[in-house]
Amino acid sequence: MTRTGLQVLTDALKLLGVVAGHEVPTSAEQQDAFARLNELIDSWGTHAQTLYVIHRALLPTVAGQQTYTVGPGGALNVTPMPVTIDTVAWLTSTAPPAEVYLELSTDQSYVGQPVKTLTGATPQAVSYTRGAPLGEVWVWPVPSSATTLVLYWREPVAQFPDLVTPVALMPGYAKALRCNLAIELAPEFGRVVDPTVERLARESLADVKRANLPYTELALDAALVGDGSYDIRTDN
Repeated sequence: MTRTGLQVLTDALKLLGVVAGHEVPTSAEQQDAFARLNELIDSWGTHAQTLYVIHRALLPTVAGQQTYTVGPGGALNVTPMPVTIDTVAWLTSTAPPAEVYLELSTDQSYVGQPVKTLTGATPQAVSYTRGAPLGEVWVWPVPSSATTLVLYWREPVAQFPDLVTPVALMPGYAKALRCNLAIELAPEFGRVVDPTVERLARESLADVKRANLPYTELALDAALVGDGSYDIRTDN
């Protein structure tokens, strides 16, 4: 579905009774509601289940350089800056190149790495730190020769650039934006949200999150496998 920012905020204000029928919000109301609309989308960008676009990007490394900035104007120039990195790999020099998946280090494993400036021919682990305005990718060991990293992450819904530019929305997002924006606007416009609108906001956002659940491989807890077979008759 394609919607403009003005359409979304007008429909949200109708749910609150600020405008009715074919009325159009005043210029001041439009500006206030438009700011809240993009703030709402920005906050959804921190929720894993409202991110729906899987992005793949290549980050060339430089021999002897361990850290690389990510975001608008960074070494990896992407907009918006990723909230998190989901998966990382490096490209081999074979023909065709193959992706060798790497460990995505946690904060604890990064801190626990005793020799952080160790050099090596191929990377073994990568960590990502979100910053402002740029994030940072840390590669270990420090590349002794140039290679290419492959980064995967999920991107949020695009913010509306202005009131009139149509933005294509994935199924479910138009209703979720309309109803949840109404709740965001209620205090600012001195309105009480109808319980039905609250219910629709919860349900529509839940629908969006459910649709964005990633496909994963079914796993079996190692504790259930052990080192042999299990006999249900003897419990051994």
